[in-house]
Amino acid sequence: MSSEDMIKALLATARQPAERRAARAVWVRKTAKAWREAHREMDERCDEAVEHLDEEAFERFCDAEQAKVDAIYAQLRAVIDHDRWPRHLYWGDV
Repeated sequence: MSSEDMIKALLATARQPAERRAARAVWVRKTAKAWREAHREMDERCDEAVEHLDEEAFERFCDAEQAKVDAIYAQLRAVIDHDRWPRHLYWGDV
């Protein structure tokens, strides 16, 4: 390997942590936005459903809607509580 190729390889390796941090920041913003949007949609759907469903059906409906919101929030909590990121955001995709 030439000296120039070695330097290029070292520079590329040095940039990885900054690029990974940037990718993680993008993921957090995107996921938080999706969580807020899912929550807003859940509120709208439940507001509409309350007029059309009996109490038991409404509870089941809202629980299902809440599960969608909770699934997104769980991804954020895994990062916050355990530093557990989606696979593509690890070095070497491990």
